[in-house]
Amino acid sequence: MSGVGPRIGALAAAIWLIGLPQPAFAQVQDEVVVSGEDVSGFSGRLAVNLAAGDGNQAANDAVIAIGDLALGGSLINQSIAGSDPRDRATRVALEGNAFANSSGLASINAAAGIQNQMANVAVLSIGRIGAISDQLLAQSSAPAKPSGSTGGGADVRNDAVAVSDGAFRDSSGLIQVNLIGGERNSSANTFVLSVLPEGTP
Repeated sequence: MSGVGPRIGALAAAIWLIGLPQPAFAQVQDEVVVSGEDVSGFSGRLAVNLAAGDGNQAANDAVIAIGDLALGGSLINQSIAGSDPRDRATRVALEGNAFANSSGLASINAAAGIQNQMANVAVLSIGRIGAISDQLLAQSSAPAKPSGSTGGGADVRNDAVAVSDGAFRDSSGLIQVNLIGGERNSSANTFVLSVLPEGTP
C-alpha cells in the first residue's frame, strides 16, 4: 500500500524518533498523523500499528503471567529479504493531545516510508513462589543504508517526525512508542519485569 496513510483523530518508558523535522520539506508522499483527542484518556491495554508506504513491518506483544510460579515469554522475528532502493518524502506526527490523560500499557508503532521495522515487547511476571520473564527480539533486513536524502537541495529535507508537547501529557504506566519516517530503519522497545514474592522486583 502506498500514498497518504491513516489520519485518525486521536510516562513514556521509551520513545524512538527516526527522521528529523527541518524548516523546509519536499512534498509528502507517505504520511501518518494522529491528532485530536480520540485516543486520549484510555485505561488498560492499547496496541496501535499505523503505516503508510510499502513493505513496513510492525508488531506489538504484551505478556502478563500471574500465579504461584509465573513464567512469561515473548518471541518476535522480523525479516525483510530484499532491498527497495526508492526514497520517498515522509511525515509522521503525533499532534495535539493524541494520547494524553491515559494510563496502563500502551504500544504504539507509526511508520511512513519503505521497508521499516518496528516492535514493542513487554513481559511481566508476578508470582507467589517465583517469577521468570524473558523476551527474544530479532530484526533483520537486506544490507542497505537507511535513506533520508534531501531530495531538493541542502535546505530541503524529505523525512519529518514530530511529537507535540501535549501528546502524552498527564499519562502514566508503560508507554512504548516507535515513530519512523524514511526507508530501511529498525526500531524496538523492550520491557521485562519479574515480581518475586512479597512484591520484590
